[in-house]
Amino acid sequence: MLHYTLQPNPSSHQWQIELTFEQLADIPSKLSLANWVPGSYMIRDFARHIISIEAECNGQSEPLEQINKNTWYTAPKAGRWYIRYTVYAYDLSVRGSFLSSERAFFDGACLFLNVAGLSEQEHRISLHNLPAGWQIATTLPRFSESDNEFSAPSYADLIDHPVEMGQLEILSFQANGISHRIALSGHYPDFDRERLLRDVCQICETALQMFPSPAPFSEYLFMLFLGDHVYGGLEHISSTALMADRHSLPTRNMKTADDAYTELLGLFAHEYFHAWNVKSIKPAAFQPYHLDHESHTELLWAFEGITSYYDDLLLARSGVISQEAYLKLLANNLTRVQQGSGRLKQTLAQSSFNAWTKYYKQDENSPNAIVSYYQKGALAALCLDLTIRQQSQQQHSLDSVMRALYQDWLQNGKGLNENEWQRRAEEITGLNLDGFFQEAIFSTRDLPLNACLKTAGIDLRWLPANRSNGGNVVAEFPAENSVSDFGARFKQNGDSITLTHVFNHGSAEQAGLAAQDRIIALNGFQCSDFNQLWQKLPIGDTVSLHYFRHGFLLQTELTVQAAAADTAYLKIEDQDLLSVWLQNQ
Repeated sequence: MLHYTLQPNPSSHQWQIELTFEQLADIPSKLSLANWVPGSYMIRDFARHIISIEAECNGQSEPLEQINKNTWYTAPKAGRWYIRYTVYAYDLSVRGSFLSSERAFFDGACLFLNVAGLSEQEHRISLHNLPAGWQIATTLPRFSESDNEFSAPSYADLIDHPVEMGQLEILSFQANGISHRIALSGHYPDFDRERLLRDVCQICETALQMFPSPAPFSEYLFMLFLGDHVYGGLEHISSTALMADRHSLPTRNMKTADDAYTELLGLFAHEYFHAWNVKSIKPAAFQPYHLDHESHTELLWAFEGITSYYDDLLLARSGVISQEAYLKLLANNLTRVQQGSGRLKQTLAQSSFNAWTKYYKQDENSPNAIVSYYQKGALAALCLDLTIRQQSQQQHSLDSVMRALYQDWLQNGKGLNENEWQRRAEEITGLNLDGFFQEAIFSTRDLPLNACLKTAGIDLRWLPANRSNGGNVVAEFPAENSVSDFGARFKQNGDSITLTHVFNHGSAEQAGLAAQDRIIALNGFQCSDFNQLWQKLPIGDTVSLHYFRHGFLLQTELTVQAAAADTAYLKIEDQDLLSVWLQNQ
C-alpha cells in the first residue's frame, strides 16, 4: 500500500505531503509526477510547483537523484520509504491544485507522485489539520471517516477522483436511482436551487436513458466553483470539476433560461456525457494514459466533438431549453466555425492530433490556421447523425453507434484504435460511411451542413452580418444587405482599441495592421467607441487610422471591405422532421 498524508498551509498556498511505501528489494524506486492531466491535452509540467523534496528509508535520510524535470530515483534500498515534499498550489482552474484560507481543490495528477512498479497497489490518502468547518467533497471511497482517509485500488483510480474542500453547499438528487450531488463553492448570490436541481436531474436522466445499463458510476458528484468571469470543466469517471461565473446560476424569477444559465447547463451536460465518451469509450492511445509525454490521437473530434454535439442536444431532449433555443445555440456554433478560415487549412483529424501544440497553445494567428475539434467536431457529429438517420431510413442514428460502443466497452474494456471508430460505426449501422469520413474528418472541405439540416426540417442560409450577430433563428430570412467588416477582433480600452486577432484577407490585414496594435484615431476621431465610428463608414471608402505599435506612432490607410456571407440563419421548414431529430422519436 502507498499512503499520502496531506497537510495544508493555506496562508502560503502550500501542501505538505508525505508519501510512504514499502520497497521489498534492494532496487532504486522511480518517482514521477504527471506532466499533464487526462482530459486536458497540453504538457503542464506540474513538477515545477514542487518547492522541496527529500527522502528517508528505515529512519535514515537518503539522497534523491533528479534525472529530468519530473522524475527522481531513490537509492537501491529495501525498506520503508518516506518521501516528503512541498507543493505550491494557487492554480484557480479545474486541472491543477488550489489552496487558500477559503477553499482547496486538487486534481490528483498534479500532487501525487507515482512509484513505478507499485501503481497497481492500493493507494490511500489522509487529509490532516484542515481548517475548522471545512467539508470534503469527492467520490473517492472513504477508508476512515474520523481520519478523513480515502482509498483507491490503483494510482490511475486515485488521480481520477478530484477533491474539493471548504465551506460547501451540497445539493442532492436521484437520477434513475443513482445518487447525484452538486457541491458549490465560492461566493454567489441567492438562486433558484429547486430549478437547478430539476434541470440538472432532467439532463442526467436523459443521458442515463440513452445508454445501456450499468452506468459507469454508482454515484456522481458535480464540483462547481463560482467566481468572477471563470469558466471550465474537466471530466472524471464519477465526478467533474466545474467553474462558472457566479451570475450564471438561475435567479428565482427566471422564466426562460437566459444565455448564461443555458451555458452553465451545457457545461453540466458536456462533462457528464464524458463519463461514457472518453472516460469509458476511449482511444487506445489513452489506454493507459502516459502522463510523462503527449499521447497523440486523431480521434479527439469523436470524443470532444461528439460530446459537444450531445451537450446542447441533451438540453433540448430533456426539455430544459426549447427547440428554438437549441437552434440558436446551433446557429452560433455554425457561425463560429464558418468565420474561421482555419477550417480550410486544418482537418479535424489534424486538429485532434495536434491539440497539444496548436489548440491548447493558441496565439493571435490561430483563427487563420486551425479549426476546433470541439466546435467543428460537434458539427461533424451533427452531420454524421443526420446522415445515418437518412441513409438507414431512421433505423439508426449516432445514438445507435454510441450505445453499441459503450456496450463494447462494458464487454471488453478496450480502447478504440485509430481507424476503429469508423469501422465500428459502419458495422453497427450497416452503412458505407467512408465517403463521409473522408470529406468530414480527413479533408478541409466544408461539411454538408445545408443538405443534412434539410433532412431535419431546417433551412440554413449564410448571410453577411456584423460579427457580433453570432447567428440567428428566424421565421423568415432577411434580405441580404451589404455590411462592412473590420477584419479583426479587438478590445475596447477607453479611448483606444487593441487588436487581438487579425483575419486573413480582411480590411485590417490589407492595411498592414497586426495583433497588439493600439488604434487611437479613425479619420482623426478618437476611438472611444470604435464600433459606432466603424458602422458609419460606407463599403469601399478609404479611411485613415493612427495607431501605436511597440510604443511608436504609425498611420495607415484602410479600405472598408464588405463582410462575407458567413453568419448562419436557420429557419424551421418542417416541424415534424425537426421533432423526430431533436426528440429522437
